[in-house]
Amino acid sequence: KSQTQVSVATGRAAAAAVMALVWEVVGGAGHGGIIVRSGSELTSEMAAERLSTGSLVKELNSRDGRIEYELVQGSGPASGWVTPSLRGKELLVKKAEVSTQVQVAKRSGRSAFSQWVSSKDEEAEVPAAEPLEEVEQSDLQVEEAPAAEEAPVAGKGLSSDEADALKLYLERFGESRDGCNPGYNRKAFPWYSGPAKQPERQTLSNEALKSAMNKPVRRIIKDKHWEADSEGEEVPLCTRCSLPVGEFSYQGREGKETCVHAECMAQVLIQDRQRDENSRAKRENLKKQKNRKEYDIGWRMDSVPKNTTLAVQMGCPAPPQGLCCLVLDETSRTVKVAATLEPSAAINLEYLLLALKVRRTAQREPLFSLDPVDPQNLEKTPQKKVYEPSWLAGTSVGDVMFQADYFLKELALGEYDMPVLGMLSVFDWSEMKERNKAWAGREWFVVRKAEVRTAEDNTLIPHVRMGVEAREQVVTKKGMEDAPVTLPNHPLKKFADAFTKNFDLIAERKSVVFH
Repeated sequence: KSQTQVSVATGRAAAAAVMALVWEVVGGAGHGGIIVRSGSELTSEMAAERLSTGSLVKELNSRDGRIEYELVQGSGPASGWVTPSLRGKELLVKKAEVSTQVQVAKRSGRSAFSQWVSSKDEEAEVPAAEPLEEVEQSDLQVEEAPAAEEAPVAGKGLSSDEADALKLYLERFGESRDGCNPGYNRKAFPWYSGPAKQPERQTLSNEALKSAMNKPVRRIIKDKHWEADSEGEEVPLCTRCSLPVGEFSYQGREGKETCVHAECMAQVLIQDRQRDENSRAKRENLKKQKNRKEYDIGWRMDSVPKNTTLAVQMGCPAPPQGLCCLVLDETSRTVKVAATLEPSAAINLEYLLLALKVRRTAQREPLFSLDPVDPQNLEKTPQKKVYEPSWLAGTSVGDVMFQADYFLKELALGEYDMPVLGMLSVFDWSEMKERNKAWAGREWFVVRKAEVRTAEDNTLIPHVRMGVEAREQVVTKKGMEDAPVTLPNHPLKKFADAFTKNFDLIAERKSVVFH
């Protein structure tokens, strides 16, 4: 048994009211109206004519304090972007609100129950004089369906019991949504998931709360990048000094809509260069710290050997402050170790023993030098430690000689502040004397005079005068060699002379030079 199923589309639409603002132009009376631009940016093209005073416009869009309009009444461009107010002066005032009806098509293919409820609401809204049977022919759709039982028409064919049950259901609909009412068990429905579980609160420590509260909050404030002159013209402002921009300007860092003066841009570039220089210095400093840690560069006072152990071994009681001296016994013509409280007579026993060992075994004084590995490539080649005799490497004497020599070279290159006021680095001397001339050289500590003086109690007091020597070097086939003549005004020679002149003062201020 087959039949024809007829589905009828209602063909009706719901009207949604959209309110639009109507503005009246009140500014620009002395200039024939207000300025209109093609876009929301102040740099956009200006319209050929102004929007006359007294015109009515409808607002279409708004952005950054400017509105896009459509001309309703008056003269001027049919559409564009204008500014409602300048310097507290109203150029446009709100006139009224109008509603535009937007027809929204209803859903089709709803359930029979939804159609029945909707039909009841529509019957209540439609006046009695309007016939319900007026349906356009295009809204009728007839299609053949296979043999099936006749589908009930929504709102029709309901018995009195069914109508009462439906009415009761509508009255109680939505009364219980959590399944607690046994008459309406929502657990049977597939979308029921039980009562919502409250998320567990995470407790934060006091340190985390304090750090979050002390963290600076970055507030993005959009400044006003334009202003109006006495004639009502919009003039862009410099984002750095907030002064009007002339005919020539640069684009600001805040975006394409901003402008800056040439002088302000120069300051911005200087700040950028300074920021880059600080970043470069920070990277180099981190690299230096890494290299110093890797190659054990840097003087530490705890590396100075103590006298207590050696003094006890040599028959001297433990000195009270670790200071020892040498006392001459004229009868036996021998020297013994004794405790002292006089710093000028104190000596370091381990340094003395190692120096005597070098003199006895190698018949010379201890020597240390930092030499380039590849003399032909001075810019990139590393340096190697050279000890004479070689067994000084790893000893306390070898370490203090290396640290003092390395400090001397760093000070000459300007790595540290000069210990004496008025001293200049070799780079400072090069800029003053020979700016563009490339040169190479070497410098080292020398002992200019060494004496052993005797006090009244036969205490031996060492007296040493030291200095710094410098020589210009040239690259030969054999490597780096001293130049035949080093001029007195050579930058390295000038630094060495200044260091020698202030040697005692520098030794008092720099422990590594003293030792």
